[in-house]
Amino acid sequence: KVSAAAAEAAAEAGELLAAKTAALLVVGDEILSGAIADVNIQAAAAALRAGAVSLRRVTVVGDDLAEIEAELRLLAATHDLVITSGGVGPTCDDVTLKAVAAAFGTQLAPSDAMRGAIRERLSGEGSPSDARPLADEVVDKMSLLPAGARLRDLPPAPSARGEASGAVQWPLLQVGHVFVLPGVPAFFAAKVNGLVAHLVSGGAPVLKRSASLSTPEVELAPLINRLAATHPAVKLGSPA
Repeated sequence: KVSAAAAEAAAEAGELLAAKTAALLVVGDEILSGAIADVNIQAAAAALRAGAVSLRRVTVVGDDLAEIEAELRLLAATHDLVITSGGVGPTCDDVTLKAVAAAFGTQLAPSDAMRGAIRERLSGEGSPSDARPLADEVVDKMSLLPAGARLRDLPPAPSARGEASGAVQWPLLQVGHVFVLPGVPAFFAAKVNGLVAHLVSGGAPVLKRSASLSTPEVELAPLINRLAATHPAVKLGSPA
């Protein structure tokens, strides 16, 4: 398993993070209450599979600091790469960054680099013409990062036309082998794809084959089970 120290050393050397296993921690009361349907799990699974990284575990927790911290400790201790989704906004219920800091035994600290990124992207040149100045308390909260965190810039995400996206480009936050991503689906998808494509080196490529049959599953089950027993290294199954 990749350690936080090894991940930091790779980042410092400009090398890719070698990761064979990954876990996803989805944060948000709105997910657990059913108010919002999560789509980030599928986005993460697809991106990681394309990068030959095995997504081994997905955990969903509410906006509870202690629960997020506990799950982060567990996932970080058992996986090469941990990705979080949600809980990074400016409101009082956004506590993911504080939980990340606690999980790594550190504190939140003001980040001049993050403050500059916020001002540049939301209040400065290139921001929407109708954008209002951000309240100081919003900038102050969003500028607090776990001590020692890294801000990783990614190439602009391509648009549907193959051009550089005009959307606001935010740096990716890395703490050891944990990467903190936003929960907004469009932003999450862009970041997780960029993360896997530019910062992570996976294992051996996974080959997948599928067949569409009109035969009922109950009739195919004996054949599938025999094939699975004969070829234990191959995962066989029916999506039904």
